[in-house]
Amino acid sequence: MRGNDAWLQFSERYFRSPYTVLFFSLVITLVAAPVAAEYHLRTWPIELLLIVCLAVAAVGYGTPQGRRRLLAIIVLTVLLRVLGRWLHVELISATARLMSVGLAVFAACAAFRFALRGRRVDSERLGAALSTYLLAGHCFAMVYFQLEQWRSGSFSIAGTPTDPTQFDLQTAMYFSFVTLATLGYGDISPLTPTARGMATSEAILGQLYLAVLVARLVSGFQQGSDKPNSPG
Repeated sequence: MRGNDAWLQFSERYFRSPYTVLFFSLVITLVAAPVAAEYHLRTWPIELLLIVCLAVAAVGYGTPQGRRRLLAIIVLTVLLRVLGRWLHVELISATARLMSVGLAVFAACAAFRFALRGRRVDSERLGAALSTYLLAGHCFAMVYFQLEQWRSGSFSIAGTPTDPTQFDLQTAMYFSFVTLATLGYGDISPLTPTARGMATSEAILGQLYLAVLVARLVSGFQQGSDKPNSPG
């Protein structure tokens, strides 16, 4: 009984702030990826952790029927990823990664829609807005990673064209967030027209999103401050 009570309490707290949970899950993923690379750990657990983050986003809002469908897709994505690793079939793994990209896009759109909804800016809407930004970086990272798997040498590291063993998921995430933030270190560069087009699109979308987010937050705070004080 105590276990059931603890689970119910956790569920109630989660469904009150799912996007806050999602934000911290994505941050943990960002921290785990370079740690895995530093200690030469396998990258597939990071991919599964990304899928778990998408699962967190999927069960946050929507109808119960819609949540069940999304969870079924997520379970299928995980099974395909594990099966592809086990059988060493790249086509299965690529299908799972593409499904992950689709889930990331869906989760980002849902979080962005929720962040723009409502007049007041609270912690949950702020968490949704931040999660949208991080989900965009994760989504582009998976696209870059898959692009390198399909066409080796799409990127260069220190002026040398890469191969799929060099451009792993952690490297793709690093390049994605550097591009999203328009830092432009120059240590990794896109070489092919497709890779350059994706990098350009990410940089532009990142800047446009920040502009829209700042405008939305300022508007929300102004609407909150313009409310008349209740009589004491």
